[in-house]
Amino acid sequence: MSEFVVSSSKTRVWRRPEDHPLLRQTDTAHPAFQGKLTERFPPSIAEGLPKVLSENSEDARTWHYFSPLLSDEPQRTRIMTQLIRQSFFGSVPPQVFKDIKAAKLEFWPKLPAPPSRPQVEGDSEPDLLISLGQSAVILVEAKCQSGVSEFTTFDRKRDQVIRLIDVGSWYARQHGFQCVCLLVLQYGDAQINAEKIVSRYAGQPEAIQKALPYRDDLTGADFSRLASALAFVRWPDPLF
Repeated sequence: MSEFVVSSSKTRVWRRPEDHPLLRQTDTAHPAFQGKLTERFPPSIAEGLPKVLSENSEDARTWHYFSPLLSDEPQRTRIMTQLIRQSFFGSVPPQVFKDIKAAKLEFWPKLPAPPSRPQVEGDSEPDLLISLGQSAVILVEAKCQSGVSEFTTFDRKRDQVIRLIDVGSWYARQHGFQCVCLLVLQYGDAQINAEKIVSRYAGQPEAIQKALPYRDDLTGADFSRLASALAFVRWPDPLF
């Protein structure tokens, strides 16, 4: 039997995590990854195999890059320091760099919208939540072949970036973090809209405030901090 099947869109989907070139050296017994295995294609597509086993899976790339940092403290410190300096230097308190050594990584958390939001909305699920003591929390939204969603089920004007700014800032406030950062991380060079959507709000506090008129818990200074703590970064696609 072949190690993978080819879907109708000509995409390879591996049958087992140990067959997938990005996953075979990772801890696929981890509960977070096991949860991803429950998200499957319909039976008519790729034999109903888990979506994370697709060659186009953003989740597989995120697990490949970040899950080794769960147990490798030196590598975690190196990667986190480099990433924060590249993306948010000057936007986070100095204590952040001291807290990197004990950073906590949570994959695919579910974050609720602020209760002040008038429209119905389910939980948001960023790809990664990084807690750095109480000094900062970083949300990572990963993209590869597919772009940033430009609307939600109940709001045609609410794109994925402003949604994560909204839920992330509420999460940070509820849990006592000094600041919240949002990183949109693209793997590879596909022509998608991720960088363009980030540019709507990066350095644009007025745009964030206009998009979140119900957030009366946020001050003008808060909106300025949110606009300065938003970044787009591109990493190599580890599969191609």
